[in-house]
Amino acid sequence: MENLKLMPDTVLKPSFDRDKIKTSILHIGVSNFHRSHQAYYSHELIEKFNELNYGICGVDLLDSDRKIYNILKDQDGLYTLYIKEPNGAHRAKIIGSVVEYFFGPENPLAVIERMASPDIEIISLTIAEDGYHLNEITGVFDINHPAVSEEIKNPFNPKTVFGYLTQAFKLRKLRNLPGCTILSCDNIKSNGDTMKHSLLEYVSKTAPDLLDWISENTTFPNTMVDRITTITDFDDVEELKQNFQIEDQWPVVCEPFADWVIEDKFLFKKPNWEKVGVQFTRDIEPYEKMKLRLLNAGHTILGILGTLHGYKTVHEAAIDEDFIIFLKSFMNEEVQPTLNESNATHVKNYKKLLVARFQNPHINDRLSRICQENSAKIPLFILPTINDQLQKDKNIKRAAFIIAAWCKYNDGVNDFNVSYNITDSISGTLIRNATLSHQNPIKFLEIKSVFGDLSSHKIFTDSYEASLSLLRKHDVKTCIKEMNANLINS
Repeated sequence: MENLKLMPDTVLKPSFDRDKIKTSILHIGVSNFHRSHQAYYSHELIEKFNELNYGICGVDLLDSDRKIYNILKDQDGLYTLYIKEPNGAHRAKIIGSVVEYFFGPENPLAVIERMASPDIEIISLTIAEDGYHLNEITGVFDINHPAVSEEIKNPFNPKTVFGYLTQAFKLRKLRNLPGCTILSCDNIKSNGDTMKHSLLEYVSKTAPDLLDWISENTTFPNTMVDRITTITDFDDVEELKQNFQIEDQWPVVCEPFADWVIEDKFLFKKPNWEKVGVQFTRDIEPYEKMKLRLLNAGHTILGILGTLHGYKTVHEAAIDEDFIIFLKSFMNEEVQPTLNESNATHVKNYKKLLVARFQNPHINDRLSRICQENSAKIPLFILPTINDQLQKDKNIKRAAFIIAAWCKYNDGVNDFNVSYNITDSISGTLIRNATLSHQNPIKFLEIKSVFGDLSSHKIFTDSYEASLSLLRKHDVKTCIKEMNANLINS
């Protein structure tokens, strides 16, 4: 804290006394996104309204998180949020809302004890899709997952969030303490409901006598979270040193835009986050659907198309006029009809702002990151649009082209014959079926864990096969131009 006084006035520093902050939120998964989003909102509430009851206890549960744990412990939980405006007017803000930090692999019992503390009223999560241990085909909690099986044998040395929560809730029940709100902040559909169903399934197999207590003493609000946050690289660290005299071992880089919508069903009094821009709602679905099908789908589309064309960043792909014409027409003609009509004005404004966000030249968001685990993203971000459109006999030509482009993407070579890595938990299946699609295009659609029964929809497969045939003969840029011209003139 003493070092903050030495920083120049251009750095936005906490004005509050961190020693007076009460920790009532425990957050699992202190990722870059958490630090740019939930921790940022709590910081703003403390900074602007002196609400000192909502400090954060950060918790990491994975061995791979040891580096960030060591760095933040060394920095007393403080870090720099490096906000990059499109016009180059960047801001550096020191975030001070993370006031405690625990590392599960180092001391799991200490983490369980802190989770069980009556001071903790909210346990929030950013554990990514794989942290929920969902079955690839059914989408429900996989009780036979190796990490789950291991900790069932050794419950006091848990490996998953479910193991930790179960042990913490056992202590709360034993001590006649109240429960808490479980707040998922991950990019998965109905994230609160998914967390609830997964936890109850886990508990039903491992501690069934706890089920009634959890049902009566916890809530699981669904949320929609939104802020483009990139992987921190060495250049960002050096820029902060040169331009702001900040020596931060792991700053967070993000765009200026941020959004957070939360279903209003907290167990206790909720933080007054609405004072700093958070929206509480009774119905999260319209916001969730809009964000997943526009922003997340848009990122995925630019990732696939841009990689095939040899681009490296979202910005490069987003300033390509042909790609943006295609993306806008996909959003307008195929996504928009699947969204809530009563939200039309909000959707229109969101779409307009979205392209500008993608085009921010200072957000060095790499397409290699965007394309990681596409087999989990496409069923969530793009297939729901396809299924809704098919049910209404509406246009799916652009979506079919996107799936065909993803098939070609899994060849692993761009249009300039430069190879790239395919990072996906089922990469072997994707590569194999993409190879088979050279002889039989439908083979790629027969990956049931990704596409379900999509290969049986002739309207879709006809468009998909036509697109894949085009992509096998020409580079993606030529195909996009032809696609744009044909659809505009049709």
